[in-house]
Parts: sequence; C-alpha cells; structure tokens
Amino acid sequence: MKIKLGIITPETHMDYFRAIEKEMRPLCQFRFLTISNFRETTDIYLKNLDSVDGFVISGRMLYESIDKECLDDKVPVHILQDDENLLYRELFRLLVTEPGLDISRIYVDYAYIIESFSEFQQYLTHEGKPVDCGDLSERVETMLENHISLWEDKKIDLSITAFGHFVPELQRHGVKFILIRPTLESVKETISEIINEITIRKLKNQRAVVAYLSVHNEQPPSEEQLQELKALVGRFLHSMNLADTAQISEGYVRLYTTFGNFMRITSNAHNCSLLEYLEERIQGKVKIGWGSGHEYFQANVNATKAHRQAEAYTGSSSFFIDENQKVAGPMRSMNIIHFSEQGDPEILALAKTIGINNINLQKIMSYAEIMRTNKLSSEDVAECLSMTVKGANRILNKIEESKQVQAVFEKRNNSKGRPKKYYELLFLDNEGRKLSG
Repeated sequence: MKIKLGIITPETHMDYFRAIEKEMRPLCQFRFLTISNFRETTDIYLKNLDSVDGFVISGRMLYESIDKECLDDKVPVHILQDDENLLYRELFRLLVTEPGLDISRIYVDYAYIIESFSEFQQYLTHEGKPVDCGDLSERVETMLENHISLWEDKKIDLSITAFGHFVPELQRHGVKFILIRPTLESVKETISEIINEITIRKLKNQRAVVAYLSVHNEQPPSEEQLQELKALVGRFLHSMNLADTAQISEGYVRLYTTFGNFMRITSNAHNCSLLEYLEERIQGKVKIGWGSGHEYFQANVNATKAHRQAEAYTGSSSFFIDENQKVAGPMRSMNIIHFSEQGDPEILALAKTIGINNINLQKIMSYAEIMRTNKLSSEDVAECLSMTVKGANRILNKIEESKQVQAVFEKRNNSKGRPKKYYELLFLDNEGRKLSG
C-alpha cells in the first residue's frame, strides 16, 4: 500500500512539493495541507492524523505551533529545517550583488530562531517590537508587524523572512522582501527520510505476536471455561475492530496477531486493555503472556516464557517478551518493570557476586528507577518481585551480606511514629539509576 504523507506548508512552498510530486509518486502520495497562519496548524494536524502515515512540515517554528499534547508518536513528523547557512548565503549574495545596500537597514525575522545570529543584532540600527515574549503565535505576529511598520516608517530597505505565510501581507503593503526557503535537494532528502522511517515502522508492525491466555482458579480450566474465554477474547477483538483470531490449544487460549495490533491493545506495552476487559467479565486471575518474533515460531516460544512470568505474578497480569528477550510487565500501569531474560554482562556479574537471581536483580533496579530512589523497603521489593515480605527480606539480606546495601532509617511523607527501615542500594545513584563502572 502506498505511503500517504500530509504536507503542512504555506502556499509559497507548494511549488517545491509540486516539482517533486511526480518523482515521488511511485513511493508516496502527497496530501497538501496549506496554512495561512500558525494558529491553524494544530487543527489541520488533528483533522488529518488518522488519514496519513506521516507529516512533513515546512519549518521548525511551524512545527512548534502544534500543541504538543496533540502529537501522536505513532505518526512520524519530519521538518524542513530552517538552515542558517541559507540565510548567510543570501546575505553574502546581497553584499556581492548590491554593494550599495546598507546591511544594518535589513529586518531579518529569521534571525530570532538562529542562535548564532544573535551576536549580529547589535549592528542593526532599526528598532522593532521585541519578539521574545508571549506565545509562539504572538511572537510570529509581532515579526510580521515589525516588517510592515519598519518599512512604512522608512527604517529599513529590505526584509528577509523565513515565513511563507507572510508573503501575501508583505506584498499587499509593498514591502521589499526576500523569502528564505530550503533547497529543493533538502526537501527531497527530508521526504526520502520519512518514507524510509514509515516503511521500517510498517515492517516492524507486521512482526508476528502470539499471546497465551489462561484463567487461574482452584481447578484446571474445563472445556466450557476455555470456550468462554475464547468467546470473550473474540468479542474484545471485535470491539477493537481487529480481524485477529483466537483458538484453544493445550489448555490455553492462543491469540495470533501483529506487533502493531499488540501495541494498540497494550497502549505501547504499558497498559493491557485485554487484561482489563477479561478481569471485568470472568472469575479468577487472568494471566496473559505475549511474545513477538520475526516468525511465529519465535513469537510462540517467547509467549510461553512471558506466560510463565505472568503465572509467577501474584495477581492478574500481562507480560511481554520481544525477540531480543526484553521483558515488560505486568502492563497494568504506566510504571512498567523492564528486564531481560539474558541481562547485560555487568548486571549478570553483580547478580553472581551478590548471589541472587539475575532477573530479580533487574526487576529491583527497574523498580528503583521508576520510584526515582535507591532506598527501598522490604515491602517495595516484595511488590516488585511479587512475593512475600519474608521472601523479600531474604533477598535483601543477601545483598547486605555482599556489602552492596546499607540500612538506613527514615520517615517519609510526614509520617508519625518511628522511622522505617530502608535499604540503600549502593550500585544505584540517588535517582535509582545504575552507577557506571
């Protein structure tokens, strides 16, 4: 299927995109989304978000005008950069071709978004309203105001702008101006880059994902219970408009899907909506293990491993293992513990020195980073390892014996009574991050 690109641009840049549209037609289809002012950008972005695979935006400040809370990281955005070399090249051309031109009598709105140009501001003799206050749209409107008022007050002989939507107004007021635009080559390069990124994303989203689902009660599930679970999974998929199928196999319900659909179901591997759906409709603890792979065999193996992780968790849970053996779970909130079935050499060596399981150590480290502290209580460790406080104490005692922790007593959250015992993990910094070396 051909890639669809939304081109958010002022009318003045349209000739560039038209010039390469035919060349790019075999690879992508352009949807031109022209704007006349910065205040329109967020609405245009949102209205077209579901109908394109990515956006190309004419300029960094145009991109900055989009409300960042609206941005969807699943739809890539590439920006035609406001290259400062283009400005300096144009100024040099003016020096050569118009030696009588007084450079100090040029208003350059572009300068306000180029840090390296700030040192030249002192040589400009004209004065305009300051543009370093107010929101982005107000700053841009002030720049346009300056172009017009400085020209009409005869304080400048030329304007240089990076904003194509200024052109109609500058023309209407008779302002002599130069519009700085990216080169045709850079436009082609930007479009090629986003096409490559979208292609890679699409391939990645088609990777195989398998899920193993079970419900834990006192007795093994009956055939009727498995059929009920399968039917519920089918209704959930229908509610999500997904054509994936589930089947019963070896005492489990097995779901076959793609990585893209898995990311939808789990909110990018953070919160499993399938788990929530089943918990509301079925008795017992729901266990889901997701596995991805370059082919179904690998995904199936990883799903089996992930289901074992879910079974080891005390409550209902959903775990995921990817083709690199990275584990995420229990996917019930935004604070997800991440670890690897393989582990990096430093953590493996540390686990061996301490004498505890490598995965348990990774879980403790991930939990500490989430909590942004290197001081954990027995209850903290019990929660992140899904075990009893007694079991957590055994692990902490082992770490203490290896001289990798020290006990501290603190009061937190203005609590009354005696200070609580915490274990300061000496291989983590104060924010819970692993210390280098």
